[in-house]
Amino acid sequence: MPGTNTQSNFKHLINLKTVIMKQLRFLLITAFITTASFAQNKEDTTDHSFHDNLLDHLVGKWNVSAVAHGFPSTAVIEASWAYNHQHLHLHFKGNDTIPWIGTPMEFDYFIGYNHNYNRYVIHGMSVFGDDNDEGFWYASRNDNELKITGKPIITSSSDSMVVQRLTWQPETNTWLIQSRQSANGKEGDVFLDMKLTAAKPKSKQ
Repeated sequence: MPGTNTQSNFKHLINLKTVIMKQLRFLLITAFITTASFAQNKEDTTDHSFHDNLLDHLVGKWNVSAVAHGFPSTAVIEASWAYNHQHLHLHFKGNDTIPWIGTPMEFDYFIGYNHNYNRYVIHGMSVFGDDNDEGFWYASRNDNELKITGKPIITSSSDSMVVQRLTWQPETNTWLIQSRQSANGKEGDVFLDMKLTAAKPKSKQ
């Protein structure tokens, strides 16, 4: 019957449109998910390691001229990225016996970065053992300077801190490291002064 065919064709068209709309919606959802996935993959290009263009300048071997509490000495520092590029490992080995400790100075720094608190974290070990400080310090960066602060365990003042600045000097390709005592927010005189010169001259960057 003509009416039946017309009704049948109409239903067929409706079903066809429904199928097409479902397919189109599926394609749009798929395209959206695919686009989002590609966008996420494209954006997430980091390797979750610690990268710092200031500390990169410290990588290598350095000859050190130091004066600590008036006593002059020399040393060698070697620095390299370690632990899947999560820390800069800095090893200091003194050449001269320090009178008040009876041995050459030697210490290790592992400098990392805590992204949750936006600050550098320094884990330290030395010939002094673990009696003098908590074993880790914090630091902040200002351009070519890394300012490290730590609280000695044995101190006469609850506000006493040790402040150490590592300063990169690009005009001479050298580093300057200076330490001061700080009390009540006021820094005292330099008690440790170190100049680092590359054992193998570096080209200016």
